Amino acid sequence: MPNLILIKSPGGAATPQTFPLNADPNGKTSIGRQKTPPDECDIVIDDGKQAISRKHAVISHVHGKFHVESLGRNGTLLNNKLVDGSMPIKHEDRLKICDFLFRFHDERAVAPAPLPSDLLINLPELVEGDGTGEMTTVQHTVNRVAAQQFLEVQPTERLRALLEISTSLSKTLELDVLLPQILDTLFGVFKQADRCFVIQLDDAGRPYAKAFKARRSGMNDRFSKTIVRRCLEQMQAYLSEDASSDLALGAAQSIAEFRIRSVMCVPLATSDGKPLGALQLDTQDITKKFREDDLKLLTIVGNLASVSVERAQVHAMLLRQESAQREIEFARKVQLGFLPQSLPVVPGYEFFGFYNAAQTIGGDYYDFIPLPGNLLAIVLGDVAGKGVPAALLMAKLSAEARFSMRTEPEPHKAIGVLNNQLFRGIGDRFVTLTALVLDPVTHRVVIVNAGHINPMHFGASTNAFLEAIDTDRTGLPLGVIEDFVYDCVTITLEPYDSLVIFTDGVTDAMSPGGELFEMERVTDAVRKRSVDPLEMRPKAIGERLVAAVRKHAAGQAQNDDIAVVCFGRVDPPSGTALAPPV
Repeated sequence: MPNLILIKSPGGAATPQTFPLNADPNGKTSIGRQKTPPDECDIVIDDGKQAISRKHAVISHVHGKFHVESLGRNGTLLNNKLVDGSMPIKHEDRLKICDFLFRFHDERAVAPAPLPSDLLINLPELVEGDGTGEMTTVQHTVNRVAAQQFLEVQPTERLRALLEISTSLSKTLELDVLLPQILDTLFGVFKQADRCFVIQLDDAGRPYAKAFKARRSGMNDRFSKTIVRRCLEQMQAYLSEDASSDLALGAAQSIAEFRIRSVMCVPLATSDGKPLGALQLDTQDITKKFREDDLKLLTIVGNLASVSVERAQVHAMLLRQESAQREIEFARKVQLGFLPQSLPVVPGYEFFGFYNAAQTIGGDYYDFIPLPGNLLAIVLGDVAGKGVPAALLMAKLSAEARFSMRTEPEPHKAIGVLNNQLFRGIGDRFVTLTALVLDPVTHRVVIVNAGHINPMHFGASTNAFLEAIDTDRTGLPLGVIEDFVYDCVTITLEPYDSLVIFTDGVTDAMSPGGELFEMERVTDAVRKRSVDPLEMRPKAIGERLVAAVRKHAAGQAQNDDIAVVCFGRVDPPSGTALAPPV
């Protein structure tokens, strides 16, 4: 019967628990924390935090296939992807509900093995030797009749050892604990073995000894890479009863370097035939030899170990991904902490801020910095790049910008100080940045631009949307040249005038057809359509711009981080008439 096997719970790796699924036609199995009738779930799980819904997911059996549907508010993951609608679930798929991880097991996808007792394993075909006694090839297809006959003639202790290995392999996903146990068991089975290796491949495909055991102290732990490579290249088991006469090994290396007398090696492979490593046993006593039956038994162990190694690697990969995701999520929360947690409250003014990273974390930044004399600095920047490196530099930029703006009263000089601080601390990267200092009493705004998209000035009386600073007065990005002298301009905001600043994630937003958003659409989104004063408030302008970008992208993934800040006057003198739209 198909079932779910619990392999991880909120407390970590779990003792495997099996939950049978309803395999009746149109049968359904519900999963959740509801324990009592009439809506009691078939599989009840609860982490004690109410993160799991009363009925969180359901697995349905339709036309011989199983499908999973997520019902919970916190979602369900199938192979680390969010379940959307009804999705098919296949043998060995992973299903994650909050901190519970299940493996879907469907015995219909696993050919049965006609072995006695509880030894339910897949065995390889056992091909007869070539009569020379030197080498026997064991292929990786399945011939259970030959395997059954082979097992029936084995001594009781070998069958017991094989069952022990099979049981141990099915109980743990921690290979560092399991592999030494396998070596101990193999030494008990193969009395003639002096050394035993479990060999795996590193990221470059080079073999290394993951586990090693020697019969006596003082024996070296170096294995024959010649044998292992030959075994893995051909994906065939290897046996040599007398290595000293086997020219395929290289007699000089075998005798002088390793003192190998008899050796056998079987490959470890994934379910799709890709090499994982090998098991190698050898003896250094000329009177002790491995035989054909020894190789056949080791091949069975190799097939069992292959399944467990692959399963453990998948499990380890899932754990690494979960750990990385938790770290990135923590980094995201830390980064959002650098952004303003609330908008400024300034009489007669309104503010809008928006931030959305292209990845979980990003390099865009904005801030509102109170200054002496009731002034307010509005700063927006863009660190070159995305992801973790940009986020780290964004944190540095946040701290340095606050220090520079608060210690240097002249805005253009403050940006010069900030440039020098970053020049010595961000390597070959750079930052584009716009800084504006608002005097809410005189309504004057001093603007400094360091290589960023020019701030845009929206004039309510004219419905004009123009650059607030000339390009020739825009300085270089921060961190490019030390001691660079920045320029500034001063403008006065009239009633309902606003300033809009944003990063290039806005203009570079791409439609599904590959068309960029660009400045023309920015202007079209900002300009007013009526004389309604609410349409000209900074919050309405910012929301229109963000909504226009999202509509243009139509679900397309962001090319870059997006940050938008808009602020302006909202208290026109009484009796002031606003001009109609142009």
